[in-house]
Amino acid sequence: MKDTHTLLILLLLLVYLAGSAFTTDGGSGSTNGPLELTIVGPDFVKVGVPRSFDCAAQCSPSCSYRMSIYGQIWQGNKLLFTARQWEESLNLTCTARNDDSGRSSTVSKILQVLAGPTNVSITGPALMTPGAPQRFQCNADCRPSCNYTWKIKGRWLGGQGNEIIVTPEELATSVTLNCKAINSVSGFYAMATRKIPVTSGPSEVHIIGPESVAVGFKSMFQCIAKCTPACDYHWTIDGHTVHGSEMEMTVEQHVKPEKIMCHAQNTISTHFEVVTKTVRVEGTTEIS
Repeated sequence: MKDTHTLLILLLLLVYLAGSAFTTDGGSGSTNGPLELTIVGPDFVKVGVPRSFDCAAQCSPSCSYRMSIYGQIWQGNKLLFTARQWEESLNLTCTARNDDSGRSSTVSKILQVLAGPTNVSITGPALMTPGAPQRFQCNADCRPSCNYTWKIKGRWLGGQGNEIIVTPEELATSVTLNCKAINSVSGFYAMATRKIPVTSGPSEVHIIGPESVAVGFKSMFQCIAKCTPACDYHWTIDGHTVHGSEMEMTVEQHVKPEKIMCHAQNTISTHFEVVTKTVRVEGTTEIS
């Protein structure tokens, strides 16, 4: 009888212990978690670009989730977020609450905010001279920072930073520069292109006008040349100087053939060329 009583007590104790193993925090049934709460998603966001984040935890029987950023709260374990302006960083939090026990846990994720590159531009001289080195700079709006690469003569050059020194070749008429600004964290990039003219000329200088002139009649002559950016012109005739690319001439009496000279001079490099034209004089003028 005593052994039967002892066995009954042992059976009741086992039932009690088994029941307590499946009940937590005063609830009924099997309840665990939230455990291993994590936020799944990128470590950075870019201004103006949507990013998605998920919150996950081990919960039994289930958990409810709440996510917050910028002081705003969203229900659920998924968040599609777009940063509207640049800030040093953002704090994204997720709270998971066990639907049965009421137990909760919170995790945070610090997000780096990226911006740019935008407003990429190349600054430097508006005109270049053959053989003369010139410095150019590339700038862009980037957060936290940007790296820069340059393209010239069809090749991308590394290690230049945001500055490059360019020396045009003697026969070059222009130099085309490309700058790529690359966000140092995201790898996003934007480009700028600039074509810089190179001083050249004067070349192909010649005089347009008649081969012969009549006494007492006006004749028009024009001097033209290929010049970058431009050329100044002046004429020399019979010891006199006339400025401008056009000249009007009137021969008052019969003389030997006239020699007219045009001087074309580059306004920047000061290089010049001289061309001469011989004009025959025909006819006489009657004096009353």
